[in-house]
This record gives sequence, structure tokens and C-alpha cells, in this order.
Amino acid sequence: VPSTPVISFCSFSTIDKNSAIITFNFSYPDGDIGLHQEDTSGLYSKNGVGYYDFYMRYYCLGKVSGKYTTYYHQFGTTPNPLVDSVIFAYRIPFVTNNIKSKTLDGQIIVNLNGYKPGNPAPGTPPDSLNYFKYEFWIYDRALHKSNVVTTPNFYVYYP
Repeated sequence: VPSTPVISFCSFSTIDKNSAIITFNFSYPDGDIGLHQEDTSGLYSKNGVGYYDFYMRYYCLGKVSGKYTTYYHQFGTTPNPLVDSVIFAYRIPFVTNNIKSKTLDGQIIVNLNGYKPGNPAPGTPPDSLNYFKYEFWIYDRALHKSNVVTTPNFYVYYP
């Protein structure tokens, strides 16, 4: 029975209005986390399911409901605009296991560029994007999905 990676939130800090860093811990008995830079064919091709291995969904605070909801971004215009939730996808560099045990434990730091949407969707109060949280998960090289982690709530204001 293949195992799955286990992750937990560690920290989040902003650098400026466009950049931030999220850090998470991982533990994985099979020890095959991350992608080599040259992993770009087959399952790992640009259009393949394994091209990215770190995913993060953005939630903003609903000013009326007082609850966090998935933020949706509109692409195009009527009559049939495409609407999608904001999911950031990244490639984690290959993690080399230099110990005899196959189990791999560690910490991964992800530099987030554009860590929150720049413009609110129509009908969304602009300041609601200052209150947010994330859900994130990873995949191992065999495409086993980790647990899904929800971060604490964050407030970030940049004029």
C-alpha cells in the first residue's frame, strides 16, 4: 500500500504587496517529493497532471457573510464569461534523501509571487482581499495527494 505525504502549516510572511513566503513541514515514508528541473515530459509535461506538485487555493473574507469563501476570478465578458477559483500552482524542487532511512522529513519554503489577487472580482469590496487564508496540498512523484491543510486567517494591507 503506497503512503501519502503528510504536511502541516509552519509560517507565512509578506515581503511586499506582490511577494510572500509560505513555509510548511512534511513527513513522507516513501521519500519521493519534488521535481527535477528536467522533469517536463510524460506525466510531468506542461499539460500533464504532474507538472505542478504544490497547489494552494485562495479564500477571502466575505464582508456581508463574515465567512471565508473561495475567491473567483472572471475571465472574459458576457454572455458566457469563464469563472474559476484562484489556485496557485508551483513546482517543488526535487528533495534528495541523504540518509539510509527512506522516510523523509523536512520543511519547504515557497516564494509566492502574486500571493493574492490584485483586483477584486465585480461586486467584491476591495478591502475584502486584505483578509484571506489558504488551503494547500502537495503531490509526490507517483502523484499521491497529501492531506489538505488550511492556514490561519491573515490580514495584509498594502495601499
